[in-house]
Parts: sequence; C-alpha cells; structure tokens
Amino acid sequence: MLDHAPPGARLVFSSGWHITRDGQDVYSWKLKAIVKVFGPLARLARFADLDDQVEACRRVFASDTRWTVVRGSDLEEGESQGLPVWSRHVGDPILESNITRRVDFALFMVEALENDELVHEAPAIVGRQTPSALAHAANQ
Repeated sequence: MLDHAPPGARLVFSSGWHITRDGQDVYSWKLKAIVKVFGPLARLARFADLDDQVEACRRVFASDTRWTVVRGSDLEEGESQGLPVWSRHVGDPILESNITRRVDFALFMVEALENDELVHEAPAIVGRQTPSALAHAANQ
C-alpha cells in the first residue's frame, strides 16, 4: 500500500498491541505468553503472521506518508460506548481493561482519518466506558 499511495495520501492501519513504535511499551506477561505461544500457531495455520505485521509497521513508521497505526485491544460486541480513549504506550493504566467494542474500534479508525493530530501516531485504544478508562477520567 505504501508503494502505491499518492503523495499526501492519508493512510490508517490497524494492528494489535503487540506492535511497538518506539520500544517504550510495557507488555503484561499474559500478552507476551499469548504472542509467544499463539503467534507460531497462527502462522502455521496461515491465520496470521505476527512477524509480517511487525515488519509492515516498521515500514509504515519509517515512511514519510501521513500514517496512523491504530493498535486495538481485545474486541467485544455491543452498543457503542463512544470514541475510545488512547495512549501512546501499551502498559499505561488507562489501557488496563483491554477491551473495546467493535463498533467503537471502527469509529476510532474514522476519527484517525479525519484528525490530523493522529498523523504519525500509533495510538493504543481501549473502550471509553471500561473500568480503566473511567478510573483515569476520575483522576483527571
């Protein structure tokens, strides 16, 4: 996609939390174990290749296009809770709940297309009404 995008194109990609932009993310033992165990199984089953995702994001981060990589938490069905909240780094307490409604993930992808403040960002998102997001809002 990067090779074929016209100059100035706005590109928005999605990935999981396992992608890091600057190496400052802090991963739980659970996420590390899931990536270590299920990553090779997903590749073997041709379901997903985490190494390909890491390489693709490395190329996106190094490009001079107008990109955003939205790093999604676990997803669930349900009514919208509104635009998800985000942090630059996995491990931030606001993300602790690790759940976002699918409809809200889509809402954030559209927001990323329209919000120039998200250009060259890799926001890790979580649902606005999750316990960790509400606790963060109460402390503000």
